[in-house]
Amino acid sequence: MMKTIAVVAVHKDFAAFIKADLEQYFSAYAEIHAYAEEEIEHMEEIPEEFVVMSALTVFRKVQPKMKEHALTQVISFAVSRDNLARLSQVPRHQKVLMVNVDYKMCMQVIAQIYELGYRDFDFVPYYGDEENRDRSIKTAVTPDEMTMIPADMERIIDIGGRPVDINCIVELANKMGIEDIFGSRQAKEARKRFVTASFGIDRVLSDTKDKNEQIKTLVELIEDGIILTDASGVVLLSNKKARSILKTEIDGFNTDELLPDFPIRMEAEVTSDKVIVVDGKDIVVNVSPIISDDRYTGNIITLKNFEETEEKQHGIRAQIARIGHGARYTFDDIVGVSSQIRESVKVAERMAKSDSSVLIIGESGTGKEVFAQSIHNGSGRSKRNFVALNCAAIPEHLLESELFGYEEGAFTGARKGGKIGYFELAHQGTIFLDEIGEMPLALQSKLLRVLEEKTVTRIGSSKLIDIDVRIIAATNKNLLELVERKEFREDLYYRINVLPLNIPPLRERKEDIPFLIDVFMETMGKELTFSDEASKRLRSHRWNGNIRELKNVIEYLESLGKRHIETGDLPVSVFMVPEQKVSAAAVKLKTYDGLKGEFRDVIFGWWNDRVLIANILLALQEAAAAQKKIGRRQLETILQEKGFLYTETEIRTCLSKLAGLGFVRSQHGRGGSVILPKGDELLKEIMELMGE
Repeated sequence: MMKTIAVVAVHKDFAAFIKADLEQYFSAYAEIHAYAEEEIEHMEEIPEEFVVMSALTVFRKVQPKMKEHALTQVISFAVSRDNLARLSQVPRHQKVLMVNVDYKMCMQVIAQIYELGYRDFDFVPYYGDEENRDRSIKTAVTPDEMTMIPADMERIIDIGGRPVDINCIVELANKMGIEDIFGSRQAKEARKRFVTASFGIDRVLSDTKDKNEQIKTLVELIEDGIILTDASGVVLLSNKKARSILKTEIDGFNTDELLPDFPIRMEAEVTSDKVIVVDGKDIVVNVSPIISDDRYTGNIITLKNFEETEEKQHGIRAQIARIGHGARYTFDDIVGVSSQIRESVKVAERMAKSDSSVLIIGESGTGKEVFAQSIHNGSGRSKRNFVALNCAAIPEHLLESELFGYEEGAFTGARKGGKIGYFELAHQGTIFLDEIGEMPLALQSKLLRVLEEKTVTRIGSSKLIDIDVRIIAATNKNLLELVERKEFREDLYYRINVLPLNIPPLRERKEDIPFLIDVFMETMGKELTFSDEASKRLRSHRWNGNIRELKNVIEYLESLGKRHIETGDLPVSVFMVPEQKVSAAAVKLKTYDGLKGEFRDVIFGWWNDRVLIANILLALQEAAAAQKKIGRRQLETILQEKGFLYTETEIRTCLSKLAGLGFVRSQHGRGGSVILPKGDELLKEIMELMGE
């Protein structure tokens, strides 16, 4: 079945000229019709399936009249090699008018002339602008546009009419699925006789369809937008990404028309990382000239969507760091119907809309990180990285390198190639600093400087790296008390405590316990029922370990293999603290003055950890009675057997604190830990305060 081609130009005679040229190649394959612009204006729709236009301005006028799936081609023209020989009549190193119908046509002819080596002329485009014409120029060159030559020219060289560029023929044939054109006699003859608009890459694009397809396939594989132009700025080739960024068909158009806010100079000049705005989005443009045999033949233009590039950078940063960087929790994951927890969620949702620092205050196990992740996911940074760091879980001498990164060779043991820091990883996202009260004072000073200057410097480097990071910190301590004791910097405290968020302990929201138990059972795929006495015990327990402790208890009960839980099935930890208990503040009022200073600081500074401290000291005391030393893993096992599911990290942190104050002695390697006399006294005081 014959295909149909519409040729549209400003004037009917020019359209007929193009039609005649196309018929040399396509007469056996397609019916070709010529139209003037004004004819198209009176048509409801252009019936042809392929539309060929003389210029981009024509395309813009006729586009609304084209069929939805019509394919288009903007024509460029070639120059006869024989006619160009007439330029030898023109004296060298003089300004010469290049006369044609518009600027684009002028530049195409100039580029083609340069391709043949006629580079000693200083061509000045002229397309009818008499007011701004340089009247000192007395020589004119034109491709058969004699009627446009100014009357005062002393020398006129007509290089003849220009046929359609063979590359346009090949590209149109490719769109139509006609392979015979590529090797036809007419095509081969045209390559010999004419200089095309893309002479420098002509053979690559049009010698065979296979090579053309290889080039196109390669360009499509590149993630950036790619545009290949000739020396006059006409687009010869582009990929899908470039067309997506510019939101239009661009092959055959001129870059001056496609990127009017970014004129690309048609010369051997590199342009790097220029930002333009296209359809409201920031686009990064790079231009690299194509040089062949010391001749400028065109440009390779790359386009990058800045936002997409930033998103990829975040993913790459995370891969380099080899850690997870996502925030999986949202406010919908926070379980509870109590007024206390719903109020905390409401406040946190408002905080998510801000970009200020957040300080989350709550006991261990209350879900501070769940709130932190939810705030991140509810913010404008939700598509960026969420990087979490527990300041108590990383040894002091490693914490700085984890936060700020380091260069290769910065210290003994530094990884080859260096390492990206958590702040860099969190760029344009959120960093969550859990247990910030455990951060060493020296590092607090460096953290404060990073927050104030918004730059980091890797260990072993002097280079400043700009960062844009939101800080969410969390603590289970009273930071103001630490400030008073000179254990936490006051200026850092006020820097991070812009938006304080209090998370209620589980004992203040006991109506949420049944809902939490249901969630834990659903997660484990188990269904448990409880006797009235067991339910009462669970509701009345103080839950000093909060949600974490409750989850541990449910996991323990699930491991029993029972479906119905009686009071006797509950772990011993549920019975350790009496139901009726005075608050920590009340105990402090009654006993504060009666305790030794060092005991007072430990007991009330670590009130939320008192159960862990007591059980560690008790286990060490029992081991000492049996003349044994026990390590962290043995302690973890002993505590698990008692129904306490503490992690090895929590045990190590607690032992480190106790050893630092002389309550226990911990030895490296397999030496284990032993309780000291001061530890015996501390255990006694804690047990008395807890009513044991």
